Amino acid sequence: MDTWWEGITTLNKVFVCSAVVFTLLFVWQIIMTLLGVDSHGGSHFGGAGLNSGMEAPIHYEVHEFSGDAFTLISTRSILAFGTLFSWAGALYLADGTSILLTLVYSVIWGAIAMLGVSLILHFLLRMQEQGNVSVSWALGEQGTVYISIPANGPGKIRLMMKGVMSIINACGKNGSPIMAGTRVKVINILNQNTVEVIELWSPEVE
Repeated sequence: MDTWWEGITTLNKVFVCSAVVFTLLFVWQIIMTLLGVDSHGGSHFGGAGLNSGMEAPIHYEVHEFSGDAFTLISTRSILAFGTLFSWAGALYLADGTSILLTLVYSVIWGAIAMLGVSLILHFLLRMQEQGNVSVSWALGEQGTVYISIPANGPGKIRLMMKGVMSIINACGKNGSPIMAGTRVKVINILNQNTVEVIELWSPEVE
């Protein structure tokens, strides 16, 4: 092992190290997804500080009602790009391919991985919206505001639906704003992916 490591170029060592890091992160991301564990960073690359508007934080729940728009840049797709880009670079360099061609091939493989992961996630979400998961299951359930609900606008809440942790769009009753972290109850279904909620301490909560 030591002989092999000493025998490869510095650039190849960089590719190998980054490949290991990206692979571990990608596998961790998949495991967290399967376990339904939730994290509170930014769902799009760059972290929460770069998010604006309705960009959702990172979440690993399988059921999120946001499949209407195709998203190429996400945490999972970037990790997929980094994983395949790094492994391709390491393997092409080890095979004696020139640095320029190695970079070109690596970018191509990384782009294929990014696009593939993005398409898979997009179609999974679309399938859920088409009937595998019904937002009507949320009626009467209690949850937590995940992204602050602005006045007269949607935010996002996290709640259990049929035993599955899910994130859905939500508006406050009568357009009232509700801060992130507030416990709420779903009192109405506004459309196929948005519900109406009130705070649990509200006198209207039974």
